[in-house]
Amino acid sequence: MSGLDEYEIAIEYGHYVSRDVYAKLKQWKDHDAREHKCLFLRGARRVGKSCLALELAHKEYRTFIKVSFDRANKDVKDLFVNGLEDLDVFYDRLSVAYGTQLYPGESLIILDEVQLFKPARQAIKSLLLDGRYDILETGSLASIVKKDDEEYLLPSEEISIDVLPITFKEYLRAAGKDDMIKLLESASTKHQAFRAAYRSIYNEFRHYLFVGGMPKCVAVYLKTKDLVETEKEKRSILNLYYGDFSKQKKVNSLYLSSIFNLIPSELSYHDKRFKLSHINSNARGREYGSAFRWLKDADIVNTCLNSSDPSVLPLLTANGDDLKAYFIDTGLLYSLCFMKTDEDELFYKSLIYDKLHINEGMFMENYVAQVLRTKGYRELFFYEKRDEKTYQTKMEIDFLRIHDRKISPVEVKSASGYSLTSLKKFKEAFKGKVGEGIVLHDGDYKEEDGISFFPLFTSDWVL
Repeated sequence: MSGLDEYEIAIEYGHYVSRDVYAKLKQWKDHDAREHKCLFLRGARRVGKSCLALELAHKEYRTFIKVSFDRANKDVKDLFVNGLEDLDVFYDRLSVAYGTQLYPGESLIILDEVQLFKPARQAIKSLLLDGRYDILETGSLASIVKKDDEEYLLPSEEISIDVLPITFKEYLRAAGKDDMIKLLESASTKHQAFRAAYRSIYNEFRHYLFVGGMPKCVAVYLKTKDLVETEKEKRSILNLYYGDFSKQKKVNSLYLSSIFNLIPSELSYHDKRFKLSHINSNARGREYGSAFRWLKDADIVNTCLNSSDPSVLPLLTANGDDLKAYFIDTGLLYSLCFMKTDEDELFYKSLIYDKLHINEGMFMENYVAQVLRTKGYRELFFYEKRDEKTYQTKMEIDFLRIHDRKISPVEVKSASGYSLTSLKKFKEAFKGKVGEGIVLHDGDYKEEDGISFFPLFTSDWVL
């Protein structure tokens, strides 16, 4: 298999999973690239950025060069620092170094893991002004541009696309379940119950939650159906993240791992709010703020802020110190929760089929947060109102989203016998100012008292 890149290897071994976001890459190539704008694919490690870039290169370009800054040698890196005065010579040297001929207007240059060599981002402006080849970057945390005390100018002519974990819809398509996708689309749009089909879709959904949406994990599971091998892939990603934490110099690595490790237990609480005092009784937001920002910028964590007045734009009334913290991928959340357990197929099947009766709410709410991110909500919000004297919760809504130009509540209910008191109070308190909202629950579609209840597995279609 030597000489094959990540995309070719994925195709060869049957690990390739098609992604809906590819359409955005194609749109950039057909339109924005013609105006000499580069594309930046940002996202967490192992989320499939490089494979997407290579798919575009193979399908849409005559030739391409991929410069991987995690492996590039000193001479290649020096080209992006001292070789830009004469771009004819620059491209000739790059072409010879990678053994690939470049054709103006028909070739792509991929700058992979560009955050590892920030001078390359500064060089992009010169390459775009020249305009003979399309430029695509991949990376995580690339918005952090300081190296010691030195600043680097970022290209203003840049289109940014978030690459996120594989969705339930993409998972079903990769599994060959097009009939399920068709039914999910139809029933969700028409507000119809699934009835006899409910259990089959629910079982697929439970497997997806455990497997998660990291491409290699999905590919391994769909090819082998081996939960232990799938879990090994997930744990390797978590260990990669721990390694990233330990290398940080600008952010306290201990703070990063402390927040990361505490998220499962915080989500297991009833209100799911993240309390720094659970790390250390003396912990303060000022100390841990930069670590939270790093985890969010690295697309490892989705934060959800409390909006005190949902009748206006949530961001204007959000409390940055009152938040929930979700994992970018629910499959990784499962793995972190049970990282200390032995790898055991029967145990994982018991988790999937809910035979262990663990707190399901944390995983379902994490999944909905994950779906909202794929829908373009870079900032997530919830609503909570407490009694000023007793500090007891009087009203709480899991998520707020913008729908039909109104703020609409989303409630997540994973157990039977749940209460809708908060939702009813919320609708009454902000009558005429917010949308109707929905309930995502562990059951089939129904409508009661003017409230729509959708199965949790329809989140991709109804949010």
